[in-house]
Amino acid sequence: MSSVESAPAALAPAASPGVATVLNHLGTWAEAAEPAAFPYDMLLTHLRSVGKHFLTDDLLTRLDEIRAALPGHPESTPGSGRQDGTETRDGIRPQDGTAFLRGFLDVVLDKYDGRYDYPSYTALSLLTRPATTDWRAARRARDEVLLLLLADLVRFEQRALTGTPDDPHGMPPESRLVAKRVRLAVRVMEPAALRALPEGIVDAAAAAAVPGRTPGGRLAADVLRAASPAQSLLLSASVQPVYVLHDEYLFLRTLQSFETTFTFMAAALAAAVRRLDENRPGEAADLVDAVAAVLKESLPLFSLLATMRPEAFRVFRDFTEGASAIQSAGYKTFESLCSTPSLARLASAAYTSVPAVRERVVNGRPTVQGTWHDLIAERRLPAEEAAVLQAAADRLEGVHQRWKQTHYRLAVRMIGERSGTGYTQGVPYLAAVLENRLFPAPDRQGALVG
Repeated sequence: MSSVESAPAALAPAASPGVATVLNHLGTWAEAAEPAAFPYDMLLTHLRSVGKHFLTDDLLTRLDEIRAALPGHPESTPGSGRQDGTETRDGIRPQDGTAFLRGFLDVVLDKYDGRYDYPSYTALSLLTRPATTDWRAARRARDEVLLLLLADLVRFEQRALTGTPDDPHGMPPESRLVAKRVRLAVRVMEPAALRALPEGIVDAAAAAAVPGRTPGGRLAADVLRAASPAQSLLLSASVQPVYVLHDEYLFLRTLQSFETTFTFMAAALAAAVRRLDENRPGEAADLVDAVAAVLKESLPLFSLLATMRPEAFRVFRDFTEGASAIQSAGYKTFESLCSTPSLARLASAAYTSVPAVRERVVNGRPTVQGTWHDLIAERRLPAEEAAVLQAAADRLEGVHQRWKQTHYRLAVRMIGERSGTGYTQGVPYLAAVLENRLFPAPDRQGALVG
């Protein structure tokens, strides 16, 4: 019997508002047009009940009109959208109601605008925080966002087993699958919680002995209870599934968790480059180790993603065409801070999909390996310190190779020989880059593929 046949019947959530009701509330809101009073909950409830791909033209047109009328909109005509390709938009913060609403509508209208891609699908513009040069602050920001994302996922999964599940609720999971998902989410949450939450919420000794055994419902409730109204709005606004299947919620939250991790990793490696430039290799090695540790903590995210049922993924992925993780600027930033990618890789879709990152690489952005080798060439790096830095780089390399191999195996299971969703090769691409290294030996640099 297939998992579809053995899954429990879908339980209907509370009645979702129809498009006429949403349009009526938007009309009422527009009379005063106060950003803080925008009917986010109603619009999002409707969106998740039908899928973003299936929002009606009249609703999309009305939302575009609202966006164009907002103060400070870059264009005064509907349908303009944003197509500047920037990786971050620091002005989009919940504290700035107009800017947040504009950013939210940009995500809702990405398909309408003809600029739907991976960053818009995952609502990264809403989740991005201003860049910081303090790597510890960057790690704390990562931990806080990760905890919110996964706490929300735990809440959503457990709610699916109640009489009032949240949308999207098609093809609901059975209780054993929910329990497995919660346990895996908790495994990723525990190290972040030990750093970011008050002492006592997670038992450090118990988590070290048996990772993932912290009660998930309680941990999620503690995290969500402490969230500010602005954080709660951001959490809700950042889940905009394209279809109506339960597992897409898991897919989105897992991708977002990876992206917030890449943001920290890039910030820490940028700090490592600065430490090397200041001839402080010991501190640089500590930073590379911190990146390796956080990436290792994040590995269970792949196990969590692997609980997504292939039959569900193959349905909703039809509506994600144009969005692919190959468009992740966060991952390419991390990778290109380790060492300068080969010419073949820079010319491939891996980097042509992220033009802003590619431009910085082509313009000669310093890297950990490049700066480190410069110190050796200038005889400014003692052998013992070089060995410590090499050991840290080897640890990061090892964790990253596990990460890539797990990603490859997951893609084989989920999509087989089908092409990727961002007009990419999919599994063949992942297989081709398995031999690439973050810190390649000089005689291997030219052999790396795209």
